[in-house]
Amino acid sequence: MIPLIIIDAKTDRCAALGQYLSGIAPYHVITFASPEATVSRNLTASSGVVIAVHELGQNGILFLKNLRERHMDIPVIILAAAYDPEAFRTVVANRAEYLVMAGPADTWYPVLVQLLEKVSAIRRAQDEVVFLKRKLNLVGNVTRHDVLNQLTAVGGYTELLQMVVEDPQMKSYIGKIRSALDKIRRQFQFAKDYQNLGTEPPQWQSLASVIRRAGDLVSLKGVTITGTCGNAAVFADPILEKAMVQLLDNAVRHGGNVSSVRISVHDVENGAVFVVEDNGTGVPAADKERIFERGFGKYTGWGLFLAREILALTGMTITETGEPGKGARFEIHIPCEAYRREGSGKAADP
Repeated sequence: MIPLIIIDAKTDRCAALGQYLSGIAPYHVITFASPEATVSRNLTASSGVVIAVHELGQNGILFLKNLRERHMDIPVIILAAAYDPEAFRTVVANRAEYLVMAGPADTWYPVLVQLLEKVSAIRRAQDEVVFLKRKLNLVGNVTRHDVLNQLTAVGGYTELLQMVVEDPQMKSYIGKIRSALDKIRRQFQFAKDYQNLGTEPPQWQSLASVIRRAGDLVSLKGVTITGTCGNAAVFADPILEKAMVQLLDNAVRHGGNVSSVRISVHDVENGAVFVVEDNGTGVPAADKERIFERGFGKYTGWGLFLAREILALTGMTITETGEPGKGARFEIHIPCEAYRREGSGKAADP
């Protein structure tokens, strides 16, 4: 049964509406004349819906704003005595529904019922998504933990075998087993990173800090990184550094005798271009698009695919524009709304 809270100082109208709604659907109706009492005592059911009146002497919009300031996303329907464009915009901006009580009650009652069905269906869908995500995360985390524990055991016994086995052919087999184990571990790491995409809200991040953290996570093998991003910042998923890790790892692992990676950002008319380039062998023209496909490549084949997915969460796109034989060059386009210079408090000027 869905909790339904009606806030209306006009007790006759409130009681009539409550009686009507109780008779047509499985609602548990609670009526109040005081919004303050409702907030403090009854607004706890996650599946509930609030109907609040906004007219002379009753400020349903103020009540709605108070809810949102408390980070309560419970569905709200504002009933207005007359249409007010400014009130309508405020209600929509605060993620609520707006209905004018025009004409006799039997005229707008059915419309209200339709709105209740709409917001209830949306809330049920949201709750189901949250529940399914929780289940998937639990299964993924438990499975990953248990399998990695077993891989650790297999890896330990493999090392022991390599110490006692003397036959060269057997040693080569053991080496292939260890290589396969390492690949499986990386695949599980990819699964973990991909599972975490979009689970946290985007945030402003200094590009210089992202580069520094990513460099600490990659075995650079003597490759030097030169960054000239200054105070540039991007609004991106918190795991943005994972995308940078994949780009640096790609340069070291597949660049071919790479000795340096240059990273810069350039203001353009519609945002900025973030450039990561190296002095390696580059990417063949036929592979410039394929390198971002899942499974393409000699190792796990998921590195650049993951980088593209992370960037896409906040509208960024990535392309490879280097000249084959002269090094790889990755250009990341950052939309203007997701780019700024730190300290300016606004998007950077082109």
